[in-house]
Amino acid sequence: MRNEKDREELSRYFGSHPKSNSSKKGGDDFFGDQTMQFFDNTQDEDDEDMKVVSDGFDDFAGYDESDANRRPKKRRGQSKLSRFAQSFVLICVFVGIAIFLAYFALTSASDLLGLGQTDQQIEVTLTEEQAASLSKTADVLKDNGVITHKFVFELYAKLKDKEGTFLAKTFVLNNKWGYDQIMSHLSDDSEESDIVTITFTEGMTERQIGELLEENNVCTAQEFYDALENGDYDSYDFAGLVPDDELRFRKYEGYIFPDTYEFYTNMNPEEVVYKFFQNFDNRVDSEVMQQIRNLPNGLGELDNLITLASIIQKEATDLENMKMVSSVFHNRLNNSANYPYLQSDATTNYIRDDIRSFMTEDNQEMYDAYDTTKVVGLPVGPICNPGMDAIEAAINPADTDYYYFVSDDAGNYYFATTLQEHEANIQKAEQVNAQLEKEAAVEETGE
Repeated sequence: MRNEKDREELSRYFGSHPKSNSSKKGGDDFFGDQTMQFFDNTQDEDDEDMKVVSDGFDDFAGYDESDANRRPKKRRGQSKLSRFAQSFVLICVFVGIAIFLAYFALTSASDLLGLGQTDQQIEVTLTEEQAASLSKTADVLKDNGVITHKFVFELYAKLKDKEGTFLAKTFVLNNKWGYDQIMSHLSDDSEESDIVTITFTEGMTERQIGELLEENNVCTAQEFYDALENGDYDSYDFAGLVPDDELRFRKYEGYIFPDTYEFYTNMNPEEVVYKFFQNFDNRVDSEVMQQIRNLPNGLGELDNLITLASIIQKEATDLENMKMVSSVFHNRLNNSANYPYLQSDATTNYIRDDIRSFMTEDNQEMYDAYDTTKVVGLPVGPICNPGMDAIEAAINPADTDYYYFVSDDAGNYYFATTLQEHEANIQKAEQVNAQLEKEAAVEETGE
């Protein structure tokens, strides 16, 4: 039936064109006859072969049902591609969501437990309104970098029934704290402040400074000592000028600048060191360093100058006497052939109080390196942390010809050029001291 239908279509097509001449007419009749004969000869062929023949004439016949049969095939091909693209996009979306959820879960857990966070103190103040609202408290904490995920903090705080327990005041929190420790701190109603103010006087040693830090709950003394020995302070130019000498008991003794500081309680000990070093760097600036470089006798090196300043700091209490004491030491350094030793009692006191008490076994070589009655010239390192007056006196001593000095317990200083004069001054100082002791005894006994 389909073959006969195709023949009717062809006959209708070729029969519809006008004949212009007899030769054309004859050609058309011949072509038509041949075409009809072709279909007669192939009548017994299968339907697939006839479909191919029919498709071959579609260009002549225009649009017919065969077009309708072909086009769905193209659409079916496009549909497969479209379904593949949609599937690929969906897979990418699901994978992206999974990665995001995994990342969110990981960072939330890290934020919740304080894992992998930096050890940094952060000062936070809550007003009455903020403390009363979990959402506003979380905003403050996130804005100050204490937490990362506000939503997780709020949810956890609600689960812990913490709403309404936070206080309106200033806290010092730490990045490495987990949510439990943060919330506990925000609810702490003790009057003890998280911020402490400590004054370190000129001439304090590293040992004394560490002990004072521990007394004020800033950090333990040992943590402070360890931070000084093991921390990285290359960002400060002066740190590179401090020698690594095995006979030096405390490397940065002399550079912990004495002043009044504010610290957080439970502070990172390296942050504590940074405060001291930043102050030293600000005080001993480029102008001061230029003055130091112009000094003779090795004092042009920063560490030698600080070492001398530390001895001056221990030997005198005011700038005028510091400059006089400095002149004695400068004169001895300038005339080392006749006066090879500085002979400062302050260095032997440092060995006794700040070195021996920390030693598990004696190191006589180290002791001698600090002892100015045994070492020629300056000791191996500073014996305390001098202030700016002592540093100024070490740079600019008074102009004298003194080689000796002694002081009494009343704060009087006696200077001498010769040993004979010095011995006479010692007697004067001893007389004053004896009189002071007598007066103290009378005051104590009332007789």
